[in-house]
Amino acid sequence: MVIRELKDGRSYVSLQEDHAELAAQFAAHWGNARFSQLRPYKTMVFATTYHDSGYREFEGNPPINVEKGRPYAHRENIPSFEAVELKAYAKNVDWLCSHDLYAGLIVSMHRTGLWHNRYNVFTKPSGNVRERSQEVQNAKKELEAKQEQYKKTLAAGNPAFEDELWHNYRTLQIFDLLSLYFCCDGYASEKEFKEYAIAPIRIAYDSNEETELKITPNGPGSVKMTPYPFDESPLQFSVRTRLMTPAKGQSAEAGLEAYQKAPRQLLTFAVSA
Repeated sequence: MVIRELKDGRSYVSLQEDHAELAAQFAAHWGNARFSQLRPYKTMVFATTYHDSGYREFEGNPPINVEKGRPYAHRENIPSFEAVELKAYAKNVDWLCSHDLYAGLIVSMHRTGLWHNRYNVFTKPSGNVRERSQEVQNAKKELEAKQEQYKKTLAAGNPAFEDELWHNYRTLQIFDLLSLYFCCDGYASEKEFKEYAIAPIRIAYDSNEETELKITPNGPGSVKMTPYPFDESPLQFSVRTRLMTPAKGQSAEAGLEAYQKAPRQLLTFAVSA
């Protein structure tokens, strides 16, 4: 779950697919006179939409952090989660590959990259490198071996395939980070954002030019991005969430009931050049 705790004790709680759907909005609008539109466009938007799927059963009745009275957030230590995580990602990659092999490859790379500091493609924000279990290391090797097979199938006759693939991998990481910024990481107060940067980001498929994407607050619920990467300005983006009053100090059952009953909301914010 992607969770933002408020000062009044309540929490915004979003599903992984809520977070991913926001990321897909960024993918859909990415590109203008300076920044390349994604290609293959339909595949990349599809991949971004489902890059964190596989957790529907888990998030339908999630385990509760009893101390906090709400579901565990995605960066918290969730008991017995590793097996769930490995199964979810394997299932999701298989499902994506059955619909679009390139989408499956990109999402598989996203997963293995998260186990490897996003393959060190960014200097900002700084990564969080930690020791991985042998089971995760084995799963990473297995997924990366399959990725090489997918590449051979997809790259036939396209000498630019590998370069374009890594461009697309990096853009998916940008969309993921932007979504996390707007869902949970980017707040100086309940309605005001804080400064943030992602670097280096690549401008276009046919150029090695790189830059730093800077985000600055622009009033309540609004930010500016420099250089501006989207096709229109201003743009409004939205994410679905639950506004939950945690059942602190109560049972796991009480926390789950509070989560299920929490009213759903649509959080909307503006992005401009």
